[in-house]
Amino acid sequence: MWECRVPDHPSTDRKSVGRKLSIGLIILIVLAVGAIPVIRSVTTSSDQANEPLPSTDPQQTTTINTYDRVLFAGDSITVGRDARELPKSFRELVEKKLSSGGTNSITTIAKSGAKLKYIAERKGLPSNVDLAIVELGTNDIRGRTPAQVFKREYQAYLKKIKASSPKVKLVCLGVWHDSKSKNTQALDRIIRESCLQNGGTYIQISDIFDQPANRGPAGAVTWKGKSDAFHPNNLGHQAIAKRLSRELGLQAK
Repeated sequence: MWECRVPDHPSTDRKSVGRKLSIGLIILIVLAVGAIPVIRSVTTSSDQANEPLPSTDPQQTTTINTYDRVLFAGDSITVGRDARELPKSFRELVEKKLSSGGTNSITTIAKSGAKLKYIAERKGLPSNVDLAIVELGTNDIRGRTPAQVFKREYQAYLKKIKASSPKVKLVCLGVWHDSKSKNTQALDRIIRESCLQNGGTYIQISDIFDQPANRGPAGAVTWKGKSDAFHPNNLGHQAIAKRLSRELGLQAK
């Protein structure tokens, strides 16, 4: 009986096995390389998830100040005239920042229509204040107080504040009036020079007055009755508050 035998080919089998191993190795390398971005992506996502998200609310930022006792002295602008609601007035906006930053006592001496002399002579002053914000002179323009008289009265009032509060920081706001007016320029110059002579800081607001959007319209309903076209509206009060807050270092960082 014939027996048919198929001869063995060991070399051929070894080549086949080698090819299979090579193909398998290539597949493993491809899979490993493809997995790298996935691993990196997961790590990055995990790292980001553990980081606290930054706050987007500027109101959460509180600036600590050194003004424990504060004085506001002024006329109808300081009273808050023609802000639609009292909390929108420049004084209330700044008071809120001061209080949140550590101020414990805020005294306001203000009267609508008051000239400098009325506030200086008829209203008592608190003692040992750390900050005094003086906003006077607007009604002296409207009431035609002579410049030299105003200068004498203004300098005397600043000295009176410093006498009761030797370490006070003085901030003097200019007049709320047309910046191109000679009377405005004269009184603003007096306020600026007097404040600097007493170690204070002057802040102009007549340029804010010049922008029509910051005043009126007349006849709008406000917390203090109907508005006119002269006093600052919400935008005007906000602009004054922003400028004052910047000077006092109360702006959110």
